[in-house]
Amino acid sequence: MYVYVVRPRDTLAAIAREFNTNEQELRQLNGLTGTALTPGISLLVPGPPSTLIHHTVGPGESQTIIARLYRIPEIAVAAANGLAPNAQLEIGQILFVPLPIAEKKHADVNGYLIPSGTEHDSQVVRESGELTYVTIFSYRASPAGDIIALPSQQALTEIKARGIAPLLCVTNFDGSNFNTELAHTILSNATLRQKVIAAIHQVLTSQGFRGINIDFEHMQPSDRPLYNEFIRELYQHMNPLGYSVSIAMGPKTRDEPGAAWMGAFDYKTLGSIVDFIMLMTYEWGWVGGPPMAIAPIDQVRAVLEYATSVIPADKILMGIATYGYDWRIPDTPNNLATGVSPNRAQNLAIERGTTVRFDPLSASPTFRYWVGSQEHEIWYEDPRSIMAKLHLVYEMGLRGISFWVLGQPFPQMWQLVADTFIVNQISRIRTTAERLLHMYLDEDAIAEARELPSTTEEAALATLFATLGDIKERYRHHPSSHKYQ
Repeated sequence: MYVYVVRPRDTLAAIAREFNTNEQELRQLNGLTGTALTPGISLLVPGPPSTLIHHTVGPGESQTIIARLYRIPEIAVAAANGLAPNAQLEIGQILFVPLPIAEKKHADVNGYLIPSGTEHDSQVVRESGELTYVTIFSYRASPAGDIIALPSQQALTEIKARGIAPLLCVTNFDGSNFNTELAHTILSNATLRQKVIAAIHQVLTSQGFRGINIDFEHMQPSDRPLYNEFIRELYQHMNPLGYSVSIAMGPKTRDEPGAAWMGAFDYKTLGSIVDFIMLMTYEWGWVGGPPMAIAPIDQVRAVLEYATSVIPADKILMGIATYGYDWRIPDTPNNLATGVSPNRAQNLAIERGTTVRFDPLSASPTFRYWVGSQEHEIWYEDPRSIMAKLHLVYEMGLRGISFWVLGQPFPQMWQLVADTFIVNQISRIRTTAERLLHMYLDEDAIAEARELPSTTEEAALATLFATLGDIKERYRHHPSSHKYQ
């Protein structure tokens, strides 16, 4: 798909003609409630699978030259940046240029789901696009080492029916906050750690989860080695049983072991232990803070550059926000923002007739509007901001992406996922195969095996048998070759 940034006096009919489609298709694709538009909103339009790459205009560059550089139609450059076809460019101007995908990447796609225990959970899963995992957020660890469950059966039934792997998320959330003392109580007591691990195992088995995702936050920096040990013990228990072990980690750009909140996350050690990591590359703009982008791409990139320097890139899922925030203006210390879905933000801008501005540094859309005498400012995600972030998955060789959170209306997002990736599906046979690969292969061979397509259980099983045959041949003269017979 290409992205089209609406310009003044544009009409949906004219855009549809320009890209050889019709108004109804554009409305459905972009979640529009009618044919009205407003300048600055980003629409998906027909085009080849593409991401968006940051380009700073150099001396003598024009739209024509840039289009030739990236081997794309000139109209695609103008469309993605809200430019008139013959508009002059300025040196230093930041553009986001469509970059066609030569070969789609296989990627893991995760979505966190907060279950309500109602039919609504099934609906959210049904209306979501292609997913590798749905992570149920969150079962809570108690000070006694028990796991406090959620009403997740409706969601689990639908997740399994769609062939998606459900993951169990366990946190130190106490019902109001991520509890620092609760985390310390569990981590500092070896017996209690083992009790929590046993309780997790029981939930995985009884409810049919396929893996465990730990999301401990606001830990004491001094608990860093204890958290490492807990995750190591958890992995040693779960991996032989065929369960994946993953963690969610907060964003940082360097290692400061004594830093509040983030000091407890030892990226390098934790990355060497777990199967994969959900990096929470969002919440720079947050409920209690000043108006700003939720996931500014310059900050996201900085976090990923550090993370990939100490963690294998093929273990990292980049976090993507599926929401925005609405602040009252002027901002005050007691001014708490309210959440808004990307689809609602887009349509609100249209209703109010306000122009959406795309901040080039953060690659994020924002606008202001009035309710009576009260001014508001919204920052959110749109197709342009998402396409720019998805480019990072290709550029940095990441394992995939992780959405926080499912259930926020954002129709363009699922089209972009399908357009950009071949979404991995995890079968039970594939899980068993990967466990055996870990038992018998070195890390390079494992990475190679993961690249093999496994769209069906039969293909995964064939891969397993072929791999085991190679193992037998490779090690038949090894002193312990009896292991491979």
